[in-house]
Amino acid sequence: MGLETGTYISDLNSSNPVAGDPVNEGDDHIRLVKSTVKATFPSITAAVSATHTELNKLDGVTANTTELNYVDVASIGTVSASKALVADANKDLTGGRNLTITGALVAGSGTIGGNTIATMANIYPVGSIYINAAVATNPGTLLGFGTWTAFGAGRVIVGLDASDADFNSVQETGGAKTHTLSTSELPSHTHTVSIPSSQNGGSSNDHALFPDNSSSNESFTSGATGGGSAHNNVQPYIVAYMWRRTA
Repeated sequence: MGLETGTYISDLNSSNPVAGDPVNEGDDHIRLVKSTVKATFPSITAAVSATHTELNKLDGVTANTTELNYVDVASIGTVSASKALVADANKDLTGGRNLTITGALVAGSGTIGGNTIATMANIYPVGSIYINAAVATNPGTLLGFGTWTAFGAGRVIVGLDASDADFNSVQETGGAKTHTLSTSELPSHTHTVSIPSSQNGGSSNDHALFPDNSSSNESFTSGATGGGSAHNNVQPYIVAYMWRRTA
């Protein structure tokens, strides 16, 4: 039969040449095979060391050249800038250092050196307090999970103390920013009272309260002082944004 035609290996007919074809057509068949191989693998300029098993791992891969170049490292276990990490059969990654996440972090589990990996959602379970001294954005937006509400406006946080009735339950509130002292809260003290020596203010030894050396149970009130205003009751403080996770 006549010489077949083809551009790529897939075009070749493995039944050719058939018995009875002229021997001189054998050269043409060899040239055709060579041309289809070169057309099928135009960029192969050296020996290919990958085994058929390794090449078969690419079966079904839809990545383009740029995407495949991200895994173009010298060998498994080495690190190359801007290249993808290689995961083993257990989905464990090695060789990485700094991890940048763009998008929501999904809770999962795993280990690093035998220690359980706590995802951000595990680090901040419901009831957790998030504090930021610069950014006012809701943590639900910053962290990408949970429902958060502003917490403790104008208040400081105190650790729970089961033995103290003022601090023995979480989210218990108390205290005041200012306080006006009651009489019972005043420290024990005395007042100095000036008494003239006589009713006329003279120098007689007969005092105005007890004329003519008489005795008496008279009482009197000293002059008033002080304003009675509430005093500042605030400890030294620093202000920050606080949020509590509710869901």
